[in-house]
Amino acid sequence: MQVTLIRLNTSTQETVEAQVDIEDRVVLGRHLDSPLLLQGEALSRQHFALFITDEQLMIENLSANGTRLNGEALAVQNPSSLQSGDLVEVPGYQIRVELREASQNEATAEIKVPVWQTYGKAALNFFDPLEITLLLCAIACICLFTYYIAT
Repeated sequence: MQVTLIRLNTSTQETVEAQVDIEDRVVLGRHLDSPLLLQGEALSRQHFALFITDEQLMIENLSANGTRLNGEALAVQNPSSLQSGDLVEVPGYQIRVELREASQNEATAEIKVPVWQTYGKAALNFFDPLEITLLLCAIACICLFTYYIAT
């Protein structure tokens, strides 16, 4: 089942969209294998899971830190069904779930995104812009330092 997850960072109002193909079980949270990276101290590495049961998309809360579905708290390890347009809330984020119809899947099946674009965007979304700026400044300082030592 093809699912679109639209993540809104509630503090920065930054929106990120991810296409997720759920065949078995997909776990979302802070861990690097998450198809939609989430950051924050109140988030678990495995915060919640999406899976399919009887052709119905389900959500399961895996964290004691809290997951809300359309404003209502989900009990830990008590699956609930998801519909298109549902809003999943975790600490610091709101995630809108959009289910894709079979006709949309067939229409977009021919469009292939290169692997380097997928991982490049994931890497940029993993770091804050301030962290990227500091990293680039550190690299520039190291280059200048090496230049002055070599001359």
